[in-house]
Amino acid sequence: MQDDGVEVRASNIPGAGQGLFATRFYAEGSIVCVYTGVVLSNHQAWKLPDKSYLMKLGDGKYVDALHCPEVLARYINDCRGRRGGFNVRFDKRPQDERADVVALRDVQPGDELYVDYGRLYWLAYNMMHKDNPVR
Repeated sequence: MQDDGVEVRASNIPGAGQGLFATRFYAEGSIVCVYTGVVLSNHQAWKLPDKSYLMKLGDGKYVDALHCPEVLARYINDCRGRRGGFNVRFDKRPQDERADVVALRDVQPGDELYVDYGRLYWLAYNMMHKDNPVR
């Protein structure tokens, strides 16, 4: 899958599946793409059985991209501090019901995009995957 400036292909992280890659140059501070999905309340979000693509925006709003494969930002992986580190961040915009993906430094064509999912994501992930936790 490809959109203007990014494409989905096999991740450079072993076992991660797919990743999102830049197909053009992005200067530090520029918006690379947008994370959207089904907008949910706190109550709706916590009832979901699979929270793999759930993002808390703030102001009691979440977006879930689980059933939205067209949302290419959902393919951005967390490199867990390896492979040169994070090169994008999520700028959460609850008023717009989305999160902008912003370049933390210059991103070159061919670079895989990496974001910090945050400690709470990994705690929740390990609770959902007790048989195969990530350290």
